[in-house]
Amino acid sequence: MKLIEPIINTALLGTGTQEYIPGSLAAPLDDAFRKIRESGADKESAFYQMSAIAFAYHNAGMEAASDDGVHAVEESPEETLPYLPKAAGELLRTLVVNKYNYLLIYAYRRWDNLGRIIPPFYLPELISHACVSNNPNRSKEQELLSRLSGRRGEWLARLMGLSLSGEKEPTEWDTASHEERKMMLLRMRERVPSEGLALLGSELKNEPAARRDELIQCLKVNLSKDDEPFLQEIAKSDRSAVVRTTALRLLSKLPDSELVKRYCSLLEGNIKWRMLMGWSYGTISYTPEMKSLGLEEVSPNKGEKDSDYLLRQLAERVPLSFWAKLYDCTPEKAAAKLAARPPFGKYFDVCSAIETFKDRMWAFQTLKDSPEEYRCVRLMGLLSPQQREEIKFTLNERGLDIPSSWFNEDGEEWGVKFSTRILQHVVRSRFYYFDKDMVERLALRMPQSLRREVERYASEYDEQQMLSKFFRMLNEYMIIKGQINTLLNDNIL
Repeated sequence: MKLIEPIINTALLGTGTQEYIPGSLAAPLDDAFRKIRESGADKESAFYQMSAIAFAYHNAGMEAASDDGVHAVEESPEETLPYLPKAAGELLRTLVVNKYNYLLIYAYRRWDNLGRIIPPFYLPELISHACVSNNPNRSKEQELLSRLSGRRGEWLARLMGLSLSGEKEPTEWDTASHEERKMMLLRMRERVPSEGLALLGSELKNEPAARRDELIQCLKVNLSKDDEPFLQEIAKSDRSAVVRTTALRLLSKLPDSELVKRYCSLLEGNIKWRMLMGWSYGTISYTPEMKSLGLEEVSPNKGEKDSDYLLRQLAERVPLSFWAKLYDCTPEKAAAKLAARPPFGKYFDVCSAIETFKDRMWAFQTLKDSPEEYRCVRLMGLLSPQQREEIKFTLNERGLDIPSSWFNEDGEEWGVKFSTRILQHVVRSRFYYFDKDMVERLALRMPQSLRREVERYASEYDEQQMLSKFFRMLNEYMIIKGQINTLLNDNIL
């Protein structure tokens, strides 16, 4: 059976002069070639296809397998974008093999929107990793890889029985499971919030209480004033107390909602501040309206009056604008005054209101003037890297716990002062183990200008000491981060 010689002759003479006609073939090959000819492909295209099959058969050194159960595969689409350099693909493979999940996401983010795509050779491994069920960054990884893998990435994912566009969305809400409905709703809220609200408004009444509650919670994504009428109706008329409470909690996050305005009106006049006298409070009675507003009647603290407890609940649910009006000053000054001398003494939790409204400026002014550890732990994650530079925080030295909320989702690099304080906290801490993922996330947010400082710390301790291991690992991750950034240089790309 002659396969290769006819290919060479046809290639030399051209398909316009000579047709590729091999000698006697094994049945599977003969059948495959017949199907190619009958497909209507032009001579050149048919020649390429038959040559590929012939060379694969020749190199395999074995009889061609039967085509029973073999399915036709659509041709891969042509790419229009240039590829990233091979070094980028090799680096991505290293990150996957070593399970550097956060560095992998960082690389994808840095290389996204460059107008270049990952070389096809590396795609099978990257696609498999992005779609594995226990990948903590699966959703974000798929989103980024779908743009960086080009047309062939989606084509290859389909052949692998996978998808880079997330879970497959059911075409009909009625046929979807409860979990699928939640995913559909969350995606709608991310893309077009009004569509998610419209869908929820038309379908919610048909769900049992527990499911209604979980679906309503999806409105926290891109929550806005537009959601208020729907949530007001749920808070007023839903059959389930749990669902009504969830609706109230979401409404309380809108500083200009009617619910929050009502909190302000109930509190106004019942709490006063005088520079010499300090705080004074009115006496307020519990009413059915207060119950409908989500307020509790009896204080859980033995040393607190029930009337004061009612006022404190209101005080922890009003925005900074209320306090600016009360103090008759700017919001910035009001935040500082409230942090320095809060009402209701030790019982008042200013962090609760700041977290509810996600008020960055309020958090910044509070920490700038009163950076107690418990406040820093809860509020630092709301600050921008620039604001964090001004906060002289301290953390408990008994462990190396860095609050997860401090690792802001946007992945923005921290400033030098804040990062230096983090390193100093590590040195002062008395810990016996550390989390690899935390070190990797730290490396991504540490400015490269601190690499020399990290290397110095690593060399100051015995190699067997935990601090040395920590800083050596941190330095290794920062080196990889530098390599990712270097590949962005125009002279390399």
